[in-house]
Amino acid sequence: FPLFWFNMPAILKGWMDRVLARGFAYDLSKSYDCGLLQGKLSLFSFTTGGSKEKYAVRGDIRYLLWPMQHGIMNFCGVKVLEPHICYAPESVSEEKRKEMLAAWAQRLKTLWKEEPIDCSPDWYFK
Repeated sequence: FPLFWFNMPAILKGWMDRVLARGFAYDLSKSYDCGLLQGKLSLFSFTTGGSKEKYAVRGDIRYLLWPMQHGIMNFCGVKVLEPHICYAPESVSEEKRKEMLAAWAQRLKTLWKEEPIDCSPDWYFK
């Protein structure tokens, strides 16, 4: 998805609000390591409008991912994989866009071998 205003697009957020409902995806007494969706994996793959350097000016992009990865997915018990980020694809050469696609295709081949991220504040804010 494209990163919109430091979050997912509204249509995707609306889908998450409707599908990741209380009783199915979470229960206030069963969250994080005890969440109802234990054993599931998630991977955020998105594009940005700005370059990696532009995002780095304000700190690590992981700060922006905290609400989505930790606050939504990890809260429901889902293990989170390292995000796949394509920075400013509309601003780079066609060759670079092809490299981005090739990197995504390669990652998909080995995805099931990846270890989830820690998803603790230490991982996001170190």
